[in-house]
Amino acid sequence: MDFKRIELIFLTAFAALDIFLVISFFQNNSDVHSTSQGASHNATILKEMRDDSISFSKPSNKKGQGYYISTQTSGNKRLKEKMESLTAQSAKMVNGEIISTFNTPLTLNTKSPEKTLNQIVNDSNQIVNGKHYQYDAKTSTGSQIIYTQMVSGQRIFSRSGQIRFKINSGCQVVGYTQGYLTDANPLREKQDTISQERAIIWLYQYNEVPNESVIKWARLGYTRLLSIQKGSVYVPTWYIAVHGKSSTTLQYYRINAFTGVIMKYNTQVQSSSSSSSSSSTAESSSEDDSSLLNQAVSSSKRAVESSTQASVQATTRRAYSSSSTSSSSTNAVSTSSSESTSSQVSSSSSASSEVH
Repeated sequence: MDFKRIELIFLTAFAALDIFLVISFFQNNSDVHSTSQGASHNATILKEMRDDSISFSKPSNKKGQGYYISTQTSGNKRLKEKMESLTAQSAKMVNGEIISTFNTPLTLNTKSPEKTLNQIVNDSNQIVNGKHYQYDAKTSTGSQIIYTQMVSGQRIFSRSGQIRFKINSGCQVVGYTQGYLTDANPLREKQDTISQERAIIWLYQYNEVPNESVIKWARLGYTRLLSIQKGSVYVPTWYIAVHGKSSTTLQYYRINAFTGVIMKYNTQVQSSSSSSSSSSTAESSSEDDSSLLNQAVSSSKRAVESSTQASVQATTRRAYSSSSTSSSSTNAVSTSSSESTSSQVSSSSSASSEVH
């Protein structure tokens, strides 16, 4: 036997193993250091927010998970068929939503409105697919009670997935508007989302949280990212309510939980197939989903680029505004930065969703 050859093989194997262990050690140390730096950076910004007299409960720094969700407009036909069998009301469909008025107004339990409305919502003769909705106390008001559709265990924070009951001055339910997402399916495997803490920090860095305001809550759900002729894409979203010092109502904001982009406006994307002749064949469901996902990802990437610039400029503006010794020339720069920020945020909204 060639013992020298065997000895050389063992020496080579042990040397490779040592190198692997050394590299792993330094990589682990680097990850821990990076995580520590990130936590320290977030803590610094949260302290800065409190220094600006912004009140909020300690946010969670745990990441969540979610999907890109696709829906198909073809389901509106089935929704309309079910609507036609509803009783004790006059219902019609307008732009994919059911608009209904009860024949006899319902007296509402003002302290616990869900006690009155749960029976209605769960009755298939009163509400279409009502069992897919849950009462949302946080977004309901004295003039409307909101039930949100549940998809993949999360609420839909868009009108297209909500029932909005109308309340009159006598605390009676006179009717409702209902949006329902049909054929809601994940487009790909679950992905990590940013944490609640990171979402609140992003909102602050976008200069959307005024001094002396209160962040009432931040919840994870789904918001429409974009829509085309055949369907829509929904994305995990941090839905944040802020109460300003001089405001009598809550202001609602949305942060894309995948990208951190602020979402302000609904995006309508023209399907490439919609410009083809009417004689063209329909694409398969899987092709539609793939097209929707590609457009969603592309749209998100564009929004990230625009919103990153907006965030930097908003931070610069805030720094100028907080300086007590700023000169007139500094004020001019601050004004210019503000105008540029508005322009950039408007640009970033091209990948955004409908307003509350």
